[in-house]
Amino acid sequence: MKIAIGITGASGAIYAERLLRHLLHLTQNKDVEPPAVIFTKNGQDVVQFERPELLPWLARQIEAGHLVEYRNDDFFTPVASGSTHFDALVIVPCSMGMAGRIAGGISDDLISRAADVILKENTPAHPRTLILCPRETPLSLIHLRNLCTIREAGGTILPAMPSFYTKPQTIEEAVDTVIQRILSQLRLIPADHRGWQE
Repeated sequence: MKIAIGITGASGAIYAERLLRHLLHLTQNKDVEPPAVIFTKNGQDVVQFERPELLPWLARQIEAGHLVEYRNDDFFTPVASGSTHFDALVIVPCSMGMAGRIAGGISDDLISRAADVILKENTPAHPRTLILCPRETPLSLIHLRNLCTIREAGGTILPAMPSFYTKPQTIEEAVDTVIQRILSQLRLIPADHRGWQE
């Protein structure tokens, strides 16, 4: 399975971090290739502000071959082409600017182009998954219409809204309730996961 992670300039870098950590753990146990990571410039700035320890950790994972990084201005990468079968793109956190460009079909950087590819190549015979994790509130009518357009086109809108019935004790545990939802959409849910009243 090939998965790309797009990290944009919305607040919520911890969601990207926790997803990457879980995916790297899963790649050791499942048929999942090293995930690809794509940052927008604003995404890098937000990570540097909110989770500065993430960038050196990512650099170590890339150097070790556990992750692959593509530049957001490089369209000569596999994820930019429908002829290369990426199974999923998760944009986490997803800014409303990125959602608007995807909804408008404006592929002016690699993340929006990769989203366009996932949507256009998604067929019943070869399903592909686009997941947007917005972390914005309140949502304007423009935001809602853009998200609705993406959903109608086949994307999944998975807001970064933690659940609390598992009684999380730390920020990481609360964030992981969202990560479990993402992994479930990717059909990579861990065997020890328990849902509501399971």
